[in-house]
Amino acid sequence: MHIALRLLILVALWLQVGEAAKILVFIPFPMKSHHFAFQPIVRELAERGHQVTYLTAVPMEKPLPKSLRQILVPNVLNTLQHDVLPGFVSFGKMSTPTMSLYFGKAGRTIMDATLGTPEAQKIIHSDEKFDLVIHEAFFVSEPVVALQHKFNAPGVALMPLADSSWLHEMSGLTDNPAYMIDFKTDFTDRLTFFQRVHNLYHLVATLIVSYADLYLMQGLMDKHFNYTGWENRPSIVRLLGDQALILVNSHHSVGYNFPRAPHVKEVGGINLRPTKPLPQDLELLLNDSPEGVIYFSLGSNIDMSQVSSKGIRDAFSNVFAKLKQRVLWKWTGKDFPPVPSNVYMSDWFPQQDILVHKNVKLFITHGGLLSITEAVNSAVPLIGIPFFSDQRKNLKQITTAGFGLGLEFENLTESSISWAVNEVLNNERYKKQALIQQSIFRDRPMKPVEESVYWIEYVLRHGKALQPASVHMPLYQLLLLDVLGVIAAGVLLVIVITKKLFGVVLSCLRSNKPKKLKQK
Repeated sequence: MHIALRLLILVALWLQVGEAAKILVFIPFPMKSHHFAFQPIVRELAERGHQVTYLTAVPMEKPLPKSLRQILVPNVLNTLQHDVLPGFVSFGKMSTPTMSLYFGKAGRTIMDATLGTPEAQKIIHSDEKFDLVIHEAFFVSEPVVALQHKFNAPGVALMPLADSSWLHEMSGLTDNPAYMIDFKTDFTDRLTFFQRVHNLYHLVATLIVSYADLYLMQGLMDKHFNYTGWENRPSIVRLLGDQALILVNSHHSVGYNFPRAPHVKEVGGINLRPTKPLPQDLELLLNDSPEGVIYFSLGSNIDMSQVSSKGIRDAFSNVFAKLKQRVLWKWTGKDFPPVPSNVYMSDWFPQQDILVHKNVKLFITHGGLLSITEAVNSAVPLIGIPFFSDQRKNLKQITTAGFGLGLEFENLTESSISWAVNEVLNNERYKKQALIQQSIFRDRPMKPVEESVYWIEYVLRHGKALQPASVHMPLYQLLLLDVLGVIAAGVLLVIVITKKLFGVVLSCLRSNKPKKLKQK
């Protein structure tokens, strides 16, 4: 019996090893929230027995799976941020073309700094074999698609943001500006005539700037990915469109329902993990708050001590002092400003574990997609203060759906903060709608990480089976310009022939008309 059991275990292990793949996850972009979103996929792939090589600027939390090899590159974001990007508030107020230009400039600067590191170059010039390459090319990291050619492996793209016109363009299904929006806008999917005109402008501007930037990215790709045989590599446009799978950090409970290409899958919620016990002091504080708790955090990239003035900090403190609820306020650094007795301030909180607590009544956030997803999963109403990127669009969706309110950073006064906080706390409709959104979010066939890994393993089994033909069609074919041209030429030919025939018939009728006899 024991021998049979051992043989069964050995056979099972042999089958697992036989199905295991060598996967390269190459994400040098140093934004923490991006890695927090997708690291659960990387971990799950390794825990399933795949041999995963993970190049990153943001280390994964230990312990690491045994089959995961983590390669760290320097995090250049802090040293380059002030050189390539303005302040978050100014960035959020830019027009679409200007914001797209700054995104491109930041991406090129970061790519140039990280791709030239010894760690990245060792992978680029290695003789290793990989069955799959996972990357984040659609977020200003386009040169990394060269790895698909280098290792002759299918590409899987991860996208941290929802509703990207550039991604849709490259996936073979260009946005319809009548109702599809880009993450840089603050429209909904219900547009007036003038909004549709403005949205068309957003789309055209985004695509023009993105295609122009791709020309510069081609130069970076040729500079850093000069491995043996690179001379025969397809263009960056061709490689970027040649994805076997695109996983997008979005879900219709926190976004809009748009058509997507068959190889584009929504897997929003991959950042969610099983709840962990709270630290004892937080557990006691939350349990001993019968009137409820407000959680206040602006995410991992925004330092409120830097972006806010003393007047704004005092406005929040004055509002919080008048509340019965307790407040957990995330503040970067240890130099805390004076706060009321009901406010507990810290430079770190276990956000997911706090939001699931039954006494949390309100989440004041910057509107990042990860934070919104965690709030929806916990059915916690929101007040959002958007700064840049997709945050304004995310909060527009929240207010439209009815489970939160938005405040403009420039309008943060004691009066506006007090109105918003008391409105959400005292009006039951926000909590009711949050429960509805939670029900929609959780009603899915499998967990987001499981779904993501399923589709990745589907690509390992079937290659580019999901990829539509449209990704490699020239624009004139995709828009049927050649067909429309032939039709237009045919119609024009018919009009010309008809006009000629009509002229001939009319001439004949005139020539056959009997002449009148002259009277003598």
